[in-house]
Amino acid sequence: MEFESNKLQEMLKELFIQEQKIKEYIKNTNQRFSFKKFTADLGEYYAKEYLLNNGELFKSIEQEASPISEHDLIGELSETSPLKKYFTNNTLRIEVKTRRGQKGKKYLGGVHPDKFDLLCVIDMNDDYSYNKHHLVDSATAMKCLDTKYKRLIFDENKHVMAF
Repeated sequence: MEFESNKLQEMLKELFIQEQKIKEYIKNTNQRFSFKKFTADLGEYYAKEYLLNNGELFKSIEQEASPISEHDLIGELSETSPLKKYFTNNTLRIEVKTRRGQKGKKYLGGVHPDKFDLLCVIDMNDDYSYNKHHLVDSATAMKCLDTKYKRLIFDENKHVMAF
């Protein structure tokens, strides 16, 4: 019994080839990447690129060695980082949460504010391209946390969560 049509098989093959090219591209930046967690790992890539290359926020960012760490990245604030007014430490534990194609309210599950200093929410378009980001400190995340489900729910248009 054939499950997928020939056309679908062709498109999936093409997608797989492109995924391999993307995987190699990102791996060449010395960052871990898995297509089993495609959206999440691509979000980590976007977060690291943004945080390192935008407004001198961080002088360095490293990905955690284990893919099951309590947070995703470790960042060292730059001397002139505007984030210094929000944090007493120069080294921050950064958690990345990625959402793709969601509009209006964002649901971020598995959020544990006691395990990160900075939450970076990456918002992707349906085609996986970067749309925007939100930065949230752990204290703000804790105040807005739905503790029953360990999730944050926020309306991006209200900018409630962002600094």
